[in-house]
Amino acid sequence: MKPERKKALVSISITLIIGILIGGLTVGLLGRNIRGSRPQAGFQEEGRERFVQKLLEVAEADAEQAKQLRPLIYETMDKVDSLQKKTDRDVESVVDALELKLKPILSDKQMEQLQQFHRRGRGKNRKQ
Repeated sequence: MKPERKKALVSISITLIIGILIGGLTVGLLGRNIRGSRPQAGFQEEGRERFVQKLLEVAEADAEQAKQLRPLIYETMDKVDSLQKKTDRDVESVVDALELKLKPILSDKQMEQLQQFHRRGRGKNRKQ
């Protein structure tokens, strides 16, 4: 096999792996947001390992490649999780600021209904 062809195949393989990783993480994040709750830590770790295994399987990575890819995949998943947590906190701050602006306009009953709606969306009970 010519070096150019080998280089092209490696580039395509890496692109495929990255695409699968991004797609899988995006679907996971969207699914987590739609369900409105976070999986428990044990299940989350099990799911992460299953996801890594699936990526390695789809990429048909041999043992040496899997050894090299595994830390890269976990590092990327950690970065995506960190970004998601930061984004969740930012959104929560914006919604809290909106509630403060609405408080002088809405009645106590309306504010309570709005806060209950937000708590359901956040998947937890917050006391204001």
